This record gives sequence, C-alpha cells and structure tokens, in this order.
Amino acid sequence: MSEFLPIRRGILAALLAVSVASPALAGNNTLACYQQVHQPAVYKTVHQQVVVRPGGVVHETIPARYQQVTEQVLVSPEQVIARHVPAVTRTVHQKVMVRAQSVGWEWRHVHGVKTLCKVVRPAQYATRAQTVIVQPARTVHERVPARYAHRTRTVLVQPERTIARQIPPVIKTVARTVEVRPASAGWVQVSGKRRCN
Repeated sequence: MSEFLPIRRGILAALLAVSVASPALAGNNTLACYQQVHQPAVYKTVHQQVVVRPGGVVHETIPARYQQVTEQVLVSPEQVIARHVPAVTRTVHQKVMVRAQSVGWEWRHVHGVKTLCKVVRPAQYATRAQTVIVQPARTVHERVPARYAHRTRTVLVQPERTIARQIPPVIKTVARTVEVRPASAGWVQVSGKRRCN
C-alpha cells in the first residue's frame, strides 16, 4: 500500500489543480486520465511448531533395598586350658617287724619252784597299711577348638536415592493462514488520450 501513496497524493494535487483551473482547461482537451484500482489482500499458509505440553524434570524416589544374609560368626575363640590331674595312689599292706628277736630272763615255776630262766623272745610282726603313689599329680594342657555358629541378619544392599528424570516437551506443528500483504486501493494513470474519451 505504501507504493500507492505518492500516486494518491499526486492525483489529489492534480484534481485540486483542475478544480481551480480556468474553464478553458476544463474543456474537452483531456490531459490525463486515472482509474481507481483495488489490490486484494495476499495470504499464505505457514506451519509453526507450538508446545502442547512443556517439558520438565520429575524427581523419583527409589526405596532402599535389603536382603537376608547368613554368615558364620565366632562364638568362642580357640584356647588352651591347664587342667590339674591329681596323683594316683594305692593302699598296700605290709608285714613289718614291730620288735626284733631278743634274749631275756623271766620267772617260771619249775616243779613248783620259782625259777629264773633265760628265754628267747621271738620277733614280733604287724600288718601296716601304707599309701603309695602310683602316678604323681601333674598339669596337662588341653587345646579347646574355636566354636562357630550361623547367624542371619538383614543388610542394606542399596540405600534410598532420588533420581531426576527429564521429560521432553510435546511439540506439534500447526498450520495457520497469515496475511502477507493487506488489501489496498489506489489510482493508476491510464495512458493514451483515447482511453479518456
């Protein structure tokens, strides 16, 4: 439309000049002729991408994971203990001489007469009990092996964590009609004097 502005201004100026001109100029002697023209608007279809749903970041919490494990645990360690073994004894009986054989004097009655006689006194024996040691007392060292047991417990395999997940935007292409050039009107000079008659 801008290209018709100078023409429109020129036509208006010419019309004003003709209107104030002398009657001689307004006669049948035509100088120039103009016709009004209309330019329709020009449209075209354009394709444009629009965001249907914007993207973003979603934070997702993943719970912790546990599991049962069975393991061998030490109940008591290996150790060496000292044990006292008492002596082994036995009782034995022995015949022992209490008094040895001897010669002594004693009074006797021989044919009714008191007589001092020399006599032999035999040895005297007795049985005595005696405790003897068969095996003396001692200390022995014993090795006690370690003791183990099995225990089941719950262990953490993976702790709870939060992850960020990117969600892309949803985009689609839409078509719309846009005006490329608006409608306009203007004046165009008609060439040749015959066209004006």
